[in-house]
Amino acid sequence: MKVRNIILGALVTVVSAPAMAQQTDEIQQQVAAIIKSGAPDANKQVAAIAKQNKKNVDALVGIGKAYLTEKDYANAKLYAQQAADLVANKKAQATASPFVLLGNIAVSEDDGGTAAAQFQQAIYFDPKNPDGYRRYAQIMSKTDPVGAVQTLEALRSERPDYPVDLIAAEIYSGAGKMSKAIEYYDKVNLSEMKDYQISDYATNLFLSKDYDKSLKVATEGHNKFPRNASFNRLMMFNYTDKKDYDNALLAADKLFNASDSLKASVYDYTYYAKALKSAGKYQEAIAAYQNLQGVKDCDAATSMEADKSISDCYKSLSDYEKAGQYLDKYLKAQPQKSFSLDELLVMLYADQLADEKSAADVKKTAYEKADALYAQLVSTYPDNAAYVAMKRAQLPFSLPLSQVEQLKLAGPHYISFTEILGAKSDRSEGETKMLINAYNAAIAYYARCMDDLAKAKEVAAKLVELDPNNDNAKLVLGMK
Repeated sequence: MKVRNIILGALVTVVSAPAMAQQTDEIQQQVAAIIKSGAPDANKQVAAIAKQNKKNVDALVGIGKAYLTEKDYANAKLYAQQAADLVANKKAQATASPFVLLGNIAVSEDDGGTAAAQFQQAIYFDPKNPDGYRRYAQIMSKTDPVGAVQTLEALRSERPDYPVDLIAAEIYSGAGKMSKAIEYYDKVNLSEMKDYQISDYATNLFLSKDYDKSLKVATEGHNKFPRNASFNRLMMFNYTDKKDYDNALLAADKLFNASDSLKASVYDYTYYAKALKSAGKYQEAIAAYQNLQGVKDCDAATSMEADKSISDCYKSLSDYEKAGQYLDKYLKAQPQKSFSLDELLVMLYADQLADEKSAADVKKTAYEKADALYAQLVSTYPDNAAYVAMKRAQLPFSLPLSQVEQLKLAGPHYISFTEILGAKSDRSEGETKMLINAYNAAIAYYARCMDDLAKAKEVAAKLVELDPNNDNAKLVLGMK
């Protein structure tokens, strides 16, 4: 059972925390100095100390801890076992410390089964000592988080003062059970939590998409620890996902310029760039996305999406040349083609066509390119023919032409749309409404642009079948 990576942080805390009696610490320091001295007879010197304290559990545990710190597991286990034998044989007062030490040694050796058994022994010999419960729960947190928390609940009756809810929250969080972690964190006042616990609480809320509550917790954490990067980061994340971009950028400023020991990640730059883009600060957003692409842990997929976002920013700045350059990079990086991807370039030309800042000649060129690309899409993706016909029908109305000239360009595509959708037997309600509108447009095209009343009446007859009270259709049908 590989447990080193699972509870490495907790192990460091347990080994280094001054949880033993003062004598244990003194012996540990004395033995540590001997071991570090490199003396040839160091082990003999330690053995002599152990002999003088052969009935002293705390002293033997101190020796074992010193060896564990130096990763000398054999000697650590030797003295820890001597201490455990004293307790097991009732030659010393019952205590959890030697069994907790044996469990920690087993953790260091990646022996989860032995570690769990030793921590259970610690609970048996000293049921009021929380260390055995806590370490056992940590060992079992990944494989059996529910059972781990049940073990902690047994501690509650022995030690009502111990923060069982906080430890349970951490265990469920480590096991990826966010709702249970939140449930236990909810039971604890924030004033009783350490900074990393408040951060974990807020993170679970954020990942559960409870942005309001996560923001509240993160803000309280920030008020207590204003230079803590985790809280500034969570505030930026939450404000961004709440679409409160001004406050997101204020939080970003705190994160990047007023946080201690910040190790900015790709996610930090991604959220910062997104907030800038959404706040309309496009030039700054472009710089942020480009900065993101230079971060060491930025993978190809993230860099590819950044190119798309940069393209969008340039489009919002009406710089369609650069928008096209970055869109081209994005499209070339795609592992496979699809209609939605291929349409992105068409949409870029369509946006240029609709942009009020585009000159008349630019609009004309953009229209021609968009229309031609849509025509190509039909041959590649015939199932999207109706959609493409409608999009091509809409394009001319952004050209600087008279309504009749616009309709003359759009009309053939409206007719194609009516032919495709009119033949469909299982139309949705929305599709039927679109078909009615297209029939109306086709009638206008035949009547105003082609001066073909017969064709207009043919379309009007079809329209009446769908919409019997349509005034436009009735009017055309009544003409002579």
